[in-house]
Amino acid sequence: TMPGMGGGQMVPPPLFPGFGQTFPGAMPDMLPPPGLPPSFGATHGGPPDGSANALAALLSPPMGHQQQQQQHGGGMPQGGGMGSRGGPQQGSRSRVVSPPKNVKTAAQEKAESTVRMAEVEKMRCHLHKKPKTSGCKFCKKFTEMLEQAQAKDSKADSSGGGGDVTKKRPDRAISEDRDREQRIGPLELANPKNYGFSGLMQTHVVECAHFKSLLTLETFDALVDETYQFANSVEPYMTNSGTIASALFCCLYRYFTMNLDAHSLNRLMNNQESPFIRCCGFLYARMGLPHDQILRYLGEYLMDDEEFKPSPDSDQKNTIGEYVEMLLSQDKYYSTVLPRLPMATKRHVEERLAALGQNRKRMQANKSIIDVFRERGMRIECNIGGEWRMGSLMEVDDDPPNRPKVRARLDDGTEEYVHLGLVIIADKSVRQVAKHRERSRSRHDWSREKGRTDKELVEDMRSKGRDRAVCSSGKDYARKPVGYKAACALPREQGTASYKLMEEETFVPMSRNKSRRSPTPEREAFPKRQSAEHQARQQQLFEKYGSSARAAGSDGQSKDLVDRTDVMRLG
Repeated sequence: TMPGMGGGQMVPPPLFPGFGQTFPGAMPDMLPPPGLPPSFGATHGGPPDGSANALAALLSPPMGHQQQQQQHGGGMPQGGGMGSRGGPQQGSRSRVVSPPKNVKTAAQEKAESTVRMAEVEKMRCHLHKKPKTSGCKFCKKFTEMLEQAQAKDSKADSSGGGGDVTKKRPDRAISEDRDREQRIGPLELANPKNYGFSGLMQTHVVECAHFKSLLTLETFDALVDETYQFANSVEPYMTNSGTIASALFCCLYRYFTMNLDAHSLNRLMNNQESPFIRCCGFLYARMGLPHDQILRYLGEYLMDDEEFKPSPDSDQKNTIGEYVEMLLSQDKYYSTVLPRLPMATKRHVEERLAALGQNRKRMQANKSIIDVFRERGMRIECNIGGEWRMGSLMEVDDDPPNRPKVRARLDDGTEEYVHLGLVIIADKSVRQVAKHRERSRSRHDWSREKGRTDKELVEDMRSKGRDRAVCSSGKDYARKPVGYKAACALPREQGTASYKLMEEETFVPMSRNKSRRSPTPEREAFPKRQSAEHQARQQQLFEKYGSSARAAGSDGQSKDLVDRTDVMRLG
């Protein structure tokens, strides 16, 4: 019974603890206040005539947010215990709004997309490298599954799953796109069987003792330390050897077997500890990646001015930019052959390499007055896609000091990151100040002059290539292809020490041959002097049989000599 109430009327227990409790002074048959339906108590867990309970819920003070969290521990029906818009009432369970179950985060969508693409990749046809939908049922099924997976991914991106994607910085290298690194996983290789190595070179690497020791290294960092410790040359073979692979190429082949992703390749190409680690990353991109992705990875480093020696015996230093240019422009790498680039890719490479010479000169000129480019708001011109566009300087990004960039805001409102070698000063006031600071002997002021256009440089480069394809003198006809025997007689490209050793073993002075075949007139005029023994023997013969012996015998026997014949005794 409740205190203060007569008759001993029993109040039914509440259905839920803390809900529907009566309060002192409230009558069981009390009607609800106006505006509240009679079934309020029944719908909220109280008795059918729970008007008292409803009134108690209305008159109780609202609970704070912390009290709601403390009391929220059991199974409360959704919407139960809610009174007026003041919030949950005292003695009731608070309602926590949870997100819909069908909403997925960006990480979950990426994980599902990765799993989906892996399942599709398992269905790739084992007969054809490129899918053929016309005559192969396996390729047709693989193509259909791939289109379905791509449709699901695009639908997820359009529905809002791409809100967390980081915006790519304009005109940046593909290796610096962090979102791409996390999205694609291991890089796709053009030839996963030999990784772009020739058959002979692959055999020499696999049979090398150094490479066999590298198989014990399981982590990427351990292999980087191994490359830093032993790689000291970019040549494919060791010095004075044509069969033992160098440490750089052994580590390179081990990198291929690890199936690097874009983030790991980026770490190799941007390594600051050793230039040979960077060269290993450039070789990985040139030899392993498909031809349509090589320029996207290596084009960023064409104006890198870090210097290094290609080998310990080399007297000349090269830059990283020149090394990358050599990988893109040539088909041979020392004594081995690089994967061939299609003609369409070669034309794109020529367009990038044509203006490289004057861009490097402009880079050096701008770096000499780098303090001028730190003035925010200075008017500049940027070469973007072969077209010079006006803009304002925002900041200098010299985080990699060997290839600095500037952030420019163009006149159309867009912002671009441009190499320092593709920027000239357009502000006249800054031009006068810079003139007094720098006095160069060159006729061109590359910090303020555009030079020749990219189109002219490309045409000039291609015309020189056509001239090299024919004879430089004489009739204008194609060069005769070299035969097999003539090719075997050509000198091999070897190291300096190997060439000197071969020259010492096979070199024969030409003067010695001439002395044997055709002696000089001076030697004919002065015959060789005879030995003393030979001269004494000749003297004895002369005394015995010469004119002196005859003269001595003619005094006593002059008459006999007339009538008798001359007799000579031998012995």
